[in-house]
Amino acid sequence: MAKKITFFAFGRDSYYHREWFKKHGFKFDRSSKKWAVYNLSEQLAEEYSSYCREFGLNFERSDRNIESFDYVDYLWEGRRGEFMKSYEKKILPKPLSQKTEK
Repeated sequence: MAKKITFFAFGRDSYYHREWFKKHGFKFDRSSKKWAVYNLSEQLAEEYSSYCREFGLNFERSDRNIESFDYVDYLWEGRRGEFMKSYEKKILPKPLSQKTEK
């Protein structure tokens, strides 16, 4: 049996798409300020995702949640040596206003 998905769409311009949302079974959740539809098939969720991407709306899918994402480890993984290299001391040129005349 296919897993049923909960889909949320939101964003600044979501108000202008309200007729499309209503036509496709979305309900507006006032507490979270998101359009929500429950028990979707994966195929419909993909179609709704494509629609949101096309019109620049934000969306969330219950099957794509990342519960604990370590962003710092993601940034540093595999490149720690590159970021931890010591740098050479650079000699910067003096501005013209600070140069001494001979």
